[in-house]
Amino acid sequence: GVGVSYPLGIVPSSSFSGLQSETEEKVKFYACVCWTDVFIASDDELIGKLGCAKLGSEEDINNQSPPYKYPLEIHQSTPLRVLHRRSSDVRSRFIMGLSAKRIDDHWFRLRLSTSAGTYVKEFVHGDCGRTLPSIQSMLGGRTDITELDCEGMAI
Repeated sequence: GVGVSYPLGIVPSSSFSGLQSETEEKVKFYACVCWTDVFIASDDELIGKLGCAKLGSEEDINNQSPPYKYPLEIHQSTPLRVLHRRSSDVRSRFIMGLSAKRIDDHWFRLRLSTSAGTYVKEFVHGDCGRTLPSIQSMLGGRTDITELDCEGMAI
């Protein structure tokens, strides 16, 4: 459970900013299952469009050298789903590594590592153009995420 220490007290805002800056430096690892309306003929076609490694290969998400385009800088506006509780802003985040594997003609699996604070669901579906580039923009068709798992974090 969660414990509370007494006495509670007011702390300066600098305490929060220090805590926040520590989280900005973390790298998070995710796995997800995605669907697209774009026909995916092969793994080679999928990884060619995404410019990434094949999931399960030696390179996987750790290869950051050509021909891969990672780390990839993305620009994310505050997502529509959180806009009611967060101020509208555009933030730069990084997809540190990405690997993909075709499941069938419209389904695929991704593994990715991101800078902390990256909205992964929005990176996949593009959030109505509010995240660029996105998996949807790279594939050239409607794309959505159906499963998302956080696999870990590196400090």
